[in-house]
Amino acid sequence: MKKRTLYLIAFLGMFLLIPFTANAAENNDDVQEEVLVSKLTQNEIDYLRNNVGLTESEIEDFPIEVLLQLIDNKAKKEASGFNIEDHYELSSSPGAIATFGTIKKSTLKLGATAFKVSSDKSGAYKYYFYGNFEWLKPPVWGLVDKMTIGFPSANRFYLPTSKGKVTQHAHKYNYSYNRGTTWVGKAIKTTPTNFENNSGVAGSFDLVPGEILHKGYIGQYVYLNKKNAGDSMNIKFEYGHKKVVGTISIGVYPTGLGISPATNLDTQAYALTLNY
Repeated sequence: MKKRTLYLIAFLGMFLLIPFTANAAENNDDVQEEVLVSKLTQNEIDYLRNNVGLTESEIEDFPIEVLLQLIDNKAKKEASGFNIEDHYELSSSPGAIATFGTIKKSTLKLGATAFKVSSDKSGAYKYYFYGNFEWLKPPVWGLVDKMTIGFPSANRFYLPTSKGKVTQHAHKYNYSYNRGTTWVGKAIKTTPTNFENNSGVAGSFDLVPGEILHKGYIGQYVYLNKKNAGDSMNIKFEYGHKKVVGTISIGVYPTGLGISPATNLDTQAYALTLNY
Protein backbone atom coordinates (compact mmCIF):
# COMPACT_ATOMS: atom_id res chain seq x y z
CA MET A 1 0.00 0.00 0.00
CA LYS A 2 2.84 2.39 0.84
CA LYS A 3 4.54 1.62 -2.48
CA ARG A 4 1.33 2.39 -4.39
CA THR A 5 1.03 5.71 -2.52
CA LEU A 6 4.62 6.64 -3.38
CA TYR A 7 4.08 5.76 -7.06
CA LEU A 8 0.93 7.90 -7.13
CA ILE A 9 2.74 10.90 -5.62
CA ALA A 10 5.58 10.55 -8.12
CA PHE A 11 3.13 10.22 -11.02
CA LEU A 12 1.19 13.33 -10.01
CA GLY A 13 4.45 15.19 -9.43
CA MET A 14 5.40 14.66 -13.07
CA PHE A 15 2.24 16.46 -14.24
CA LEU A 16 2.75 19.29 -11.78
CA LEU A 17 6.32 19.75 -13.01
CA ILE A 18 5.53 19.79 -16.75
CA PRO A 19 3.67 23.14 -16.83
CA PHE A 20 6.34 24.75 -14.66
CA THR A 21 9.12 23.48 -16.92
CA ALA A 22 7.29 24.61 -20.07
CA ASN A 23 6.70 28.06 -18.61
CA ALA A 24 10.37 28.37 -17.69
CA ALA A 25 11.37 27.42 -21.22
CA GLU A 26 9.05 30.04 -22.68
CA ASN A 27 10.62 32.76 -20.53
CA ASN A 28 14.28 31.78 -20.76
CA ASP A 29 15.05 34.90 -22.81
CA ASP A 30 14.16 37.14 -19.85
CA VAL A 31 17.17 38.54 -18.04
CA GLN A 32 17.22 40.86 -15.05
CA GLU A 33 18.74 44.20 -15.93
CA GLU A 34 21.24 45.84 -13.62
CA VAL A 35 22.11 49.49 -13.18
CA LEU A 36 23.79 49.94 -16.54
CA VAL A 37 26.05 52.93 -15.91
CA SER A 38 27.75 51.14 -13.02
CA LYS A 39 29.29 48.75 -15.55
CA LEU A 40 31.15 51.57 -17.30
CA THR A 41 34.53 52.76 -16.18
CA GLN A 42 35.11 56.44 -15.55
CA ASN A 43 37.30 56.57 -18.67
CA GLU A 44 34.45 55.12 -20.74
CA ILE A 45 31.98 57.63 -19.31
CA ASP A 46 34.39 60.48 -20.04
CA TYR A 47 34.88 59.22 -23.61
CA LEU A 48 31.12 59.02 -24.20
CA ARG A 49 30.70 62.56 -22.90
CA ASN A 50 33.73 64.23 -24.49
CA ASN A 51 34.25 62.28 -27.71
CA VAL A 52 30.89 60.77 -28.66
CA GLY A 53 28.98 63.84 -27.46
CA LEU A 54 26.38 62.18 -25.24
CA THR A 55 24.78 64.04 -22.36
CA GLU A 56 24.65 62.64 -18.82
CA SER A 57 20.98 61.70 -19.26
CA GLU A 58 21.72 59.90 -22.53
CA ILE A 59 24.51 57.91 -20.90
CA GLU A 60 22.07 56.88 -18.18
CA ASP A 61 19.28 56.03 -20.64
CA PHE A 62 21.21 54.16 -23.35
CA PRO A 63 21.65 50.37 -22.94
CA ILE A 64 25.13 49.23 -21.97
CA GLU A 65 25.58 47.24 -25.20
CA VAL A 66 24.84 50.34 -27.28
CA LEU A 67 27.20 52.54 -25.26
CA LEU A 68 30.07 50.08 -25.71
CA GLN A 69 29.39 49.89 -29.45
CA LEU A 70 29.59 53.68 -29.68
CA ILE A 71 33.00 53.60 -28.02
CA ASP A 72 34.29 50.74 -30.18
CA ASN A 73 33.05 52.38 -33.39
CA LYS A 74 34.42 55.85 -32.51
CA ALA A 75 30.95 57.35 -32.85
CA LYS A 76 30.19 61.05 -33.11
CA LYS A 77 26.67 62.26 -32.37
CA GLU A 78 25.24 64.19 -35.31
CA ALA A 79 21.68 64.92 -34.13
CA SER A 80 19.32 63.82 -31.37
CA GLY A 81 16.24 64.73 -29.38
CA PHE A 82 13.16 63.34 -27.66
CA ASN A 83 9.44 63.91 -27.14
CA ILE A 84 8.27 64.18 -23.54
CA GLU A 85 5.63 66.02 -21.49
CA ASP A 86 3.87 67.49 -24.53
CA HIS A 87 6.82 69.56 -25.66
CA TYR A 88 10.01 68.78 -27.50
CA GLU A 89 13.67 69.29 -26.91
CA LEU A 90 16.65 69.15 -29.21
CA SER A 91 19.77 68.03 -27.40
CA SER A 92 22.33 68.63 -30.13
CA SER A 93 22.84 70.40 -33.42
CA PRO A 94 22.70 70.21 -36.36
CA GLY A 95 19.23 68.71 -36.28
CA ALA A 96 15.61 69.65 -36.33
CA ILE A 97 12.52 67.79 -35.20
CA ALA A 98 8.84 67.57 -35.91
CA THR A 99 6.18 65.81 -33.84
CA PHE A 100 3.26 63.73 -35.11
CA GLY A 101 0.85 61.07 -33.92
CA THR A 102 -1.87 60.45 -31.39
CA ILE A 103 -0.06 58.93 -28.38
CA LYS A 104 0.38 61.71 -25.85
CA LYS A 105 3.96 62.64 -25.16
CA SER A 106 3.15 62.59 -21.44
CA THR A 107 2.31 58.88 -21.90
CA LEU A 108 5.10 57.76 -24.24
CA LYS A 109 8.63 59.14 -24.42
CA LEU A 110 10.14 58.72 -27.88
CA GLY A 111 13.80 59.46 -28.63
CA ALA A 112 16.01 59.47 -31.72
CA THR A 113 19.72 59.84 -32.35
CA ALA A 114 21.99 59.69 -35.39
CA PHE A 115 25.71 58.95 -35.12
CA LYS A 116 28.52 58.92 -37.62
CA VAL A 117 30.84 55.99 -36.90
CA SER A 118 34.11 54.63 -38.25
CA SER A 119 33.49 52.84 -41.54
CA ASP A 120 34.57 49.32 -42.42
CA LYS A 121 33.90 49.86 -46.15
CA SER A 122 36.29 51.64 -48.47
CA GLY A 123 34.65 54.58 -50.24
CA ALA A 124 31.65 54.70 -47.89
CA TYR A 125 30.64 56.60 -44.79
CA LYS A 126 28.86 54.70 -42.03
CA TYR A 127 26.10 55.87 -39.69
CA TYR A 128 24.18 54.42 -36.76
CA PHE A 129 20.51 55.35 -36.33
CA TYR A 130 19.09 54.69 -32.86
CA GLY A 131 15.52 55.11 -31.62
CA ASN A 132 14.10 54.33 -28.21
CA PHE A 133 10.74 54.42 -26.46
CA GLU A 134 9.54 54.35 -22.86
CA TRP A 135 5.95 54.14 -21.64
CA LEU A 136 5.59 56.61 -18.77
CA LYS A 137 2.12 55.21 -17.98
CA PRO A 138 0.95 51.61 -18.50
CA PRO A 139 -0.97 51.29 -21.79
CA VAL A 140 -4.43 49.73 -21.77
CA TRP A 141 -3.49 47.22 -24.46
CA GLY A 142 -0.59 44.77 -24.20
CA LEU A 143 -0.26 43.49 -27.76
CA VAL A 144 2.54 43.50 -30.36
CA ASP A 145 3.75 47.03 -31.09
CA LYS A 146 6.28 48.13 -33.71
CA MET A 147 8.87 50.86 -34.14
CA THR A 148 10.38 51.96 -37.43
CA ILE A 149 13.37 53.90 -38.70
CA GLY A 150 12.65 55.36 -42.12
CA PHE A 151 14.59 57.54 -44.57
CA PRO A 152 14.01 58.57 -48.21
CA SER A 153 15.51 56.22 -50.79
CA ALA A 154 16.49 59.26 -52.88
CA ASN A 155 19.26 60.03 -50.38
CA ARG A 156 20.93 56.72 -51.24
CA PHE A 157 21.66 55.38 -47.77
CA TYR A 158 21.75 51.58 -47.90
CA LEU A 159 21.44 48.71 -45.44
CA PRO A 160 24.22 46.17 -44.80
CA THR A 161 23.23 42.65 -45.88
CA SER A 162 24.58 39.11 -45.87
CA LYS A 163 23.05 36.02 -47.50
CA GLY A 164 19.87 37.91 -48.29
CA LYS A 165 19.32 39.24 -44.76
CA VAL A 166 19.78 42.69 -43.24
CA THR A 167 22.65 42.71 -40.74
CA GLN A 168 24.09 45.07 -38.12
CA HIS A 169 20.64 45.48 -36.61
CA ALA A 170 19.26 45.19 -33.08
CA HIS A 171 15.97 45.76 -31.30
CA LYS A 172 15.20 44.93 -27.69
CA TYR A 173 12.25 45.07 -25.28
CA ASN A 174 12.22 45.52 -21.48
CA TYR A 175 9.36 45.59 -18.98
CA SER A 176 8.89 46.53 -15.32
CA TYR A 177 6.32 45.28 -12.80
CA ASN A 178 7.27 47.89 -10.18
CA ARG A 179 6.94 51.19 -12.02
CA GLY A 180 10.51 51.26 -13.29
CA THR A 181 12.40 50.38 -10.11
CA THR A 182 13.81 47.28 -11.80
CA TRP A 183 13.57 46.10 -15.41
CA VAL A 184 13.49 42.66 -17.02
CA GLY A 185 15.00 42.53 -20.49
CA LYS A 186 14.10 40.21 -23.35
CA ALA A 187 16.81 38.84 -25.61
CA ILE A 188 18.15 41.17 -28.30
CA LYS A 189 16.75 40.51 -31.78
CA THR A 190 19.37 40.93 -34.50
CA THR A 191 17.07 40.69 -37.52
CA PRO A 192 14.53 43.41 -38.34
CA THR A 193 10.86 42.43 -38.35
CA ASN A 194 10.41 44.36 -41.62
CA PHE A 195 12.78 46.16 -43.95
CA GLU A 196 12.86 47.88 -47.30
CA ASN A 197 16.02 48.42 -49.33
CA ASN A 198 17.35 51.99 -49.03
CA SER A 199 14.29 52.99 -46.98
CA GLY A 200 14.52 51.62 -43.43
CA VAL A 201 13.77 48.88 -40.91
CA ALA A 202 11.17 47.93 -38.29
CA GLY A 203 11.25 45.98 -35.03
CA SER A 204 8.36 44.39 -33.12
CA PHE A 205 7.81 44.45 -29.36
CA ASP A 206 5.49 41.91 -27.72
CA LEU A 207 4.23 43.88 -24.71
CA VAL A 208 3.60 41.97 -21.50
CA PRO A 209 -0.07 42.68 -20.57
CA GLY A 210 -1.12 44.28 -17.27
CA GLU A 211 -0.24 47.31 -15.16
CA ILE A 212 3.30 47.23 -16.50
CA LEU A 213 5.72 49.81 -17.88
CA HIS A 214 7.61 49.13 -21.10
CA LYS A 215 10.70 50.43 -22.85
CA GLY A 216 12.90 49.36 -25.73
CA TYR A 217 15.05 50.43 -28.61
CA ILE A 218 15.81 49.83 -32.26
CA GLY A 219 19.20 50.44 -33.86
CA GLN A 220 20.49 50.08 -37.41
CA TYR A 221 23.82 50.75 -39.12
CA VAL A 222 23.67 52.15 -42.65
CA TYR A 223 26.18 53.10 -45.36
CA LEU A 224 26.47 56.01 -47.75
CA ASN A 225 28.84 56.17 -50.72
CA LYS A 226 31.15 59.15 -50.24
CA LYS A 227 30.32 60.43 -53.73
CA ASN A 228 26.70 60.89 -52.56
CA ALA A 229 27.59 62.95 -49.47
CA GLY A 230 27.05 66.68 -49.07
CA ASP A 231 23.29 66.95 -48.52
CA SER A 232 20.61 66.79 -45.82
CA MET A 233 17.73 64.42 -45.12
CA ASN A 234 15.05 63.63 -42.57
CA ILE A 235 15.07 60.38 -40.61
CA LYS A 236 11.64 59.42 -39.29
CA PHE A 237 11.36 57.34 -36.12
CA GLU A 238 7.81 56.08 -35.57
CA TYR A 239 6.13 54.01 -32.86
CA GLY A 240 2.86 52.15 -33.44
CA HIS A 241 0.67 50.88 -30.61
CA LYS A 242 -1.90 48.21 -31.43
CA LYS A 243 -5.34 48.49 -29.75
CA VAL A 244 -7.01 45.44 -31.30
CA VAL A 245 -5.59 41.98 -31.93
CA GLY A 246 -3.87 41.87 -35.31
CA THR A 247 -0.66 42.83 -37.07
CA ILE A 248 0.66 46.35 -37.53
CA SER A 249 1.24 46.93 -41.23
CA ILE A 250 4.38 48.55 -42.58
CA GLY A 251 4.54 50.57 -45.79
CA VAL A 252 7.01 52.58 -47.85
CA TYR A 253 6.34 56.29 -48.29
CA PRO A 254 8.26 59.29 -49.65
CA THR A 255 9.69 59.72 -46.14
CA GLY A 256 10.86 56.09 -46.11
CA LEU A 257 9.63 52.95 -44.38
CA GLY A 258 6.91 53.65 -41.81
CA ILE A 259 3.79 52.42 -40.04
CA SER A 260 0.64 52.25 -42.17
CA PRO A 261 -2.28 54.28 -40.74
CA ALA A 262 -5.19 52.32 -39.27
CA THR A 263 -8.23 53.12 -37.13
CA ASN A 264 -7.23 50.57 -34.45
CA LEU A 265 -3.73 51.95 -34.09
CA ASP A 266 -2.14 54.82 -32.16
CA THR A 267 1.17 56.29 -33.27
CA GLN A 268 3.80 58.80 -32.31
CA ALA A 269 6.64 59.90 -34.59
CA TYR A 270 9.80 61.94 -34.43
CA ALA A 271 11.91 63.40 -37.22
CA LEU A 272 15.59 64.25 -37.19
CA THR A 273 17.41 66.28 -39.80
CA LEU A 274 20.80 64.83 -40.65
CA ASN A 275 23.44 66.82 -42.52
CA TYR A 276 25.81 64.38 -44.18
